[in-house]
Amino acid sequence: MSKEKYVTYIAILTASFGYIYDFDSAVISSSVEILADTFKINKQMIGILVTIVLIGGLVGGLCAGYFSEKIGRKRTIIYSLLVFLMGGFITIFSPNIEMFMFGRLIMGLGLGSVFLVGAIYVIEISPIETRGRNGTINQLFMPLGLVIGFWLAYTVTNYLEDKFILNNSWRILFSLEVFQGIIIFMLFLKIPESPRWLYLKGFEGEAKESLKKVLSEDRVEKVLQDLSTAKTNTEITDKINLKKINKGTIILLLLIIISAIFRQFSGINPVIYYAPEIFQEVSLINTSGYSQSVTMGVYEILGSVIVLFLIDKYGRKKLLFYGTLMMTISLGYLTYALFYKERGIYEIYSVYIYNLTYTVAFGTVLTVYISEITPNSIRSFGVTLFNIINYIFDILLTQIYPVMNLKSESFPFFIFFMVSMISLFFIPFIPETKGKTLEEIGEKWKSIK
Repeated sequence: MSKEKYVTYIAILTASFGYIYDFDSAVISSSVEILADTFKINKQMIGILVTIVLIGGLVGGLCAGYFSEKIGRKRTIIYSLLVFLMGGFITIFSPNIEMFMFGRLIMGLGLGSVFLVGAIYVIEISPIETRGRNGTINQLFMPLGLVIGFWLAYTVTNYLEDKFILNNSWRILFSLEVFQGIIIFMLFLKIPESPRWLYLKGFEGEAKESLKKVLSEDRVEKVLQDLSTAKTNTEITDKINLKKINKGTIILLLLIIISAIFRQFSGINPVIYYAPEIFQEVSLINTSGYSQSVTMGVYEILGSVIVLFLIDKYGRKKLLFYGTLMMTISLGYLTYALFYKERGIYEIYSVYIYNLTYTVAFGTVLTVYISEITPNSIRSFGVTLFNIINYIFDILLTQIYPVMNLKSESFPFFIFFMVSMISLFFIPFIPETKGKTLEEIGEKWKSIK
């Protein structure tokens, strides 16, 4: 296998974390009714049943940044996968709702951790020419997991007639999820550690060997030279010490925080979570939740494919700007349609176009971008900060959307439209990362006094 193909293989394997993350979402969404009947739980408990994995993901994400710095990217990923598998087995064999909830919480810990560290790892291991593409593969696999998860759930619940199997279909679906997790875990054992983490921790020999697996000999020496320079400067400026923090790092952290806020307040999670209600508001035809979920997933896949082929050619800023522009236009039209009670095919496709262009801009490009712009020594901190803000506002917006929607169907979309409009004026001022090494990007922030 050539080194280029080997890096692509690593990127695909790392992308399987995102696949499992969304596969799990599809499984739990498809199993809610059967679980409610099996464990005799009320609607309030169902809400907790769905959100407890997010709580676990939040805690897992908080812990992941620390451990990925202390014990390495690879070890953190391996241990996180083990935690996820342990939670999966508890979930599958749960005799009661309490044990099931505990298993889901443990699964969330593993999923939140492995998803965050995987995004860091693939950026650090990738050559400059394909770094954007490799980071995009992760986002491509997420909706793929959603679509396959819903398809399997639909197959199990609609084509198997045995009553015992149907009553335990959720155990079958979680077993399929755990089985895939075991395969991913076994394959990842043979993957090299991040060379940038190794070098920053003083394992220069191991870092060189890791780089040799993914780069040509001349490129290895160039990267090692850049790492040596970056490591020297890091000891002075990159530590997260409030007394010594430099202006460039402050600007960077503000950029990360603002980006996370823009990402959530553009409305994607309320749109996904409340898709059936939204489609009912903009359509004269009632369609099934399964059909909507799969269609939304297909549009997300299409958005990720667009980025896959264009991100390393045209750069991050162009895709981010034009994707956000189309997303803003879609939100503006949806706000108009909901305010004036318009119903029809154009309104339905506005939702789909919004979903596609969000995937291009804030869903895929921004995720890759945040992993790139953060210097090696604080990448775990920066990506963790970005993800934690996303989790917090995800939970917040999901809770307040129904309240806003009660006052006016168009009001939430007007808020999303305004935030997207503001972000259009913000994007031109951010630095481009295309064609620059991670060390060069890090040096830019250090040079700001």
